[in-house]
Amino acid sequence: MIKTFILLSAIVVGSVASPAFAARNQDPKPSPPPTSETEQPKNEVELKLEEAKKHGETVLGVCLEDCEGKGLVGDLERGRALELPKPDYPRIARAGHASGEVKVQVIIDVDGKVIAAAAVSGHPLLYGVSVAAARQARFTPTKFNGEPVKVTGVISYNFVAQ
Repeated sequence: MIKTFILLSAIVVGSVASPAFAARNQDPKPSPPPTSETEQPKNEVELKLEEAKKHGETVLGVCLEDCEGKGLVGDLERGRALELPKPDYPRIARAGHASGEVKVQVIIDVDGKVIAAAAVSGHPLLYGVSVAAARQARFTPTKFNGEPVKVTGVISYNFVAQ
């Protein structure tokens, strides 16, 4: 009830604002509407992958942890984790008994540094700490035909409610 009242109040206040105020504060380039009502906004990783594609860069998908056939696979030499920090269990998530696996998709640059990270599954209360931990991860460079390449993969974090 209170949320509805606040929302209605904001609508009423917004509708009685002067036309000059509305014109002055109008966005010069309104954002285009989504192509469908089910379209989700793109996360940081998806945007970086699109950007790489526009620039003609190749970003390989690889296994980052617990991979079978570690090391050299054909012309691909997998990078390995140098630093893989564990996220803290947030108090609010612990109080809410949030637990389970959180998967974070990352893009790793040619130097082994995480340049983009986005949670793709798991409990939303655990997303923030998982993404922050993934951003701190460091890897040896992944090489394709002996040359370092950008890669994308998934890091998993498991949270156990106590």
